[in-house]
Amino acid sequence: MVGHDQSAGRVLVVDDNDDIRSLVEFKLVQAGYTVTVAGNGPDGLDRAREWHPDLVVLDVAMPGMTGYDVCKEMRGDPATAHIPVIMLTARDSTEFSTLGYMAGADMYLTKPIVLRTLLDKVESLIHADTR
Repeated sequence: MVGHDQSAGRVLVVDDNDDIRSLVEFKLVQAGYTVTVAGNGPDGLDRAREWHPDLVVLDVAMPGMTGYDVCKEMRGDPATAHIPVIMLTARDSTEFSTLGYMAGADMYLTKPIVLRTLLDKVESLIHADTR
């Protein structure tokens, strides 16, 4: 599937860590995706509603509004409910991944991020998305 803007797809990256956000953005752009970013949950929700990405890469641990909260809000909004979400976290445990899936995440990856794995998952979810 060729996304909008003649790219591989449109991806929104929401992470409060500037370094991680920039690295993920760089690698996605390098792989042919059109990317926009947000540094916190409320901005991420606004961008998801306005920009209509094909997929969201979402950090869990953000101040104010967690990634879990953002994902739940997205799933409750008809404008964003269909968008696949990959959650990223430094917390590597079944409890936290279960919380991510309960919030509505399609995929849950732990940091440090293996960029090849992230790119493979992004591609898989965008191309498999028939919702």
